[in-house]
This record gives sequence, structure tokens and C-alpha cells, in this order.
Amino acid sequence: MTRTPKADTSLDQQPPLYPTLDSWVTGYFTPMFLHRVGDGTRQRWCTEWWIHPEAIGRLTLLWTTWETARCDPSLKAAWWNDLDHHLPLLLAPDGAFRACRPQTTEQAGIHAPAELPLAEPAPLGYQET
Repeated sequence: MTRTPKADTSLDQQPPLYPTLDSWVTGYFTPMFLHRVGDGTRQRWCTEWWIHPEAIGRLTLLWTTWETARCDPSLKAAWWNDLDHHLPLLLAPDGAFRACRPQTTEQAGIHAPAELPLAEPAPLGYQET
């Protein structure tokens, strides 16, 4: 029996629907998932998300895997699992946007990347013991 190879539906064959992270965040992610953020007490979002390295990392992962799953429907469930993992971490009160506050009628918004913890360089040979 001869099998016909499955058609290649990878991103190599199809251009991305959203060519940049910014276009995906503003065109898909924000309208689809941020309608529940509210006042920022239980979940936090920063309108200047691009100044937060952790947010860029998590959103880039979600965008690229979303584009891949869009072309290969067998990967859609895995993408939703990724989203279910990363979204609570991203929006958590102690997550990437912990130092940010939305603008209110009483006060201006705060858009500040969280301060990075200090880390001393490891001494030479530390893995050799």
C-alpha cells in the first residue's frame, strides 16, 4: 500500500496571519483574552506590555505556537494548554506587570518594569564539585 505524504501546512508554506508580536497582541490576544482584567486587583495588564521582558517572552511563545497551531489543527489543544499555563502567570498580581497600575479617573497609570533581582556571577569551577 502506498501512502501519500501529508501536505506540509507549516509556517514555511503559509505566511503568518499576524506578522509581528505587536500585531498579534493588539489584533488577537488583547480583544480575545483581556476582557476580564478589570480594575487590576486580581489580574494585571500593562498597556505598555513591550517594556516587560517576561511578558515579551511569554507572549512570543504564545504567538508563535498560535501561528503554528493555526496551520496544523492537531496542535490547537496543545496551544490552549500553553495559554492556560501562561495567562495566569502573566496576569497575576505578582506577575510581569506587578509594578503597573491602570489609569483611573483619580490617578495616572503606572507603567514600570519590575526591578530585577541581583545575581552575583558564579565563581569559576562551581560546577566541578
